[in-house]
Amino acid sequence: MKRRWWVTVGMVVAVGLVLIGTCRRRGERGGADVREVTAGPLQSWSVYDGGLESRSQKDIMSMLGGSATIVEIVAEGTRVKKGDLLVRFDANQLERDIVKLERDVSMARAELDSLENAKLPLEIRDIEQRLDDAKSSLASETQYLDDCRELAKDELISGQEVHQQESKVEAAKKQLETIKMQLKLTKEYLHPSALEKAKASLAGSEQELKISKQQMERCTILAPIDGMVVYRPVRTGSEQRSVRVGDTIYRSQPFMAIPDMSDLIVRVAVPEAELSRVDSGHEVVVAPVAYPDLSLKGVVESVGSMAQSMSGRPDWQRYFEVVVALKESDPRLRPGMTVRTRILAGARDAAVLVPRLAVSWDGNKAFCKVMKGAGEQRRDVELGISNDEFFEVLSGLQPGEKVLVR
Repeated sequence: MKRRWWVTVGMVVAVGLVLIGTCRRRGERGGADVREVTAGPLQSWSVYDGGLESRSQKDIMSMLGGSATIVEIVAEGTRVKKGDLLVRFDANQLERDIVKLERDVSMARAELDSLENAKLPLEIRDIEQRLDDAKSSLASETQYLDDCRELAKDELISGQEVHQQESKVEAAKKQLETIKMQLKLTKEYLHPSALEKAKASLAGSEQELKISKQQMERCTILAPIDGMVVYRPVRTGSEQRSVRVGDTIYRSQPFMAIPDMSDLIVRVAVPEAELSRVDSGHEVVVAPVAYPDLSLKGVVESVGSMAQSMSGRPDWQRYFEVVVALKESDPRLRPGMTVRTRILAGARDAAVLVPRLAVSWDGNKAFCKVMKGAGEQRRDVELGISNDEFFEVLSGLQPGEKVLVR
């Protein structure tokens, strides 16, 4: 029993001496720890804040001529299907105009029918009747002239009477020619012109009615696509605000939009110094600030070709616009949301890994303190990609070596 007791005491003393020595060495190194260089996969992510938006959206505006007063409008944020009612404008004046124009169309059509089927045929028939009468009169007067000439040979009538009859024949001929010309001009010019005028009047009335009915249809705006209703501020009087019932808007003035939430993108401003970490095709993970637990996959679609300054930041700072295409969506997403964007800058399936806290810098040169026996040795290292915990070591260290960690 005494022997076992002494063995136990000896082990405790040995452990104590080891701990005391370790504490002394750590005290001499300023509280540093020792970590092992390892090997394994490494992913390097760059994190940026960005703005969520739809790649395309349909602007909603009035197509009515002049002003339009809103009498019904869907609430902002409503999810709509294609064909759902968005806006209804006041149509009272148009309804009155359509009633008047329908009456004008009926009258113009009746006038055209009357011309084609009654007035013009009757006028032609009257002229043709007068023409027949003129022909008969000319024939009668001509026959009587012949008779007078025979009588004059027998000296039964005077030459004066023959001359008078000749004048009557000439007058009858002129009357006949006048009526013939009247008939010709009436058929070739007057009646076609009257018909064209009546047809034009009817066509004009029908066109006005068609336009008014189109305007009536435009008093109701239906959703052109599936999506979410977003109001766009407009100037109303002296203020800039979203529209509401009773407001008056004007033609081609966008006051609402429906973003296509099935095709979303994120716009990110990447600092010029970090541009080398981002390229088209890089994997992206997007998390909305409003829903940090929501993680959506995406891919870098394009990188801007020109550096630009940003409002509120020094002019010497330059940024490149990066567009990220989302591969998936979520019903909770809204246009304009701020999102946290993590872009995969680099990945290694097998890399030599050293803790970030084990790396020190001498100017632009990186080095580590490597354990050698009971001492330590400075070792310059060449680094590759990194993440929040590790650097990739390209040269200078091997897996299994021990390094001091601050």
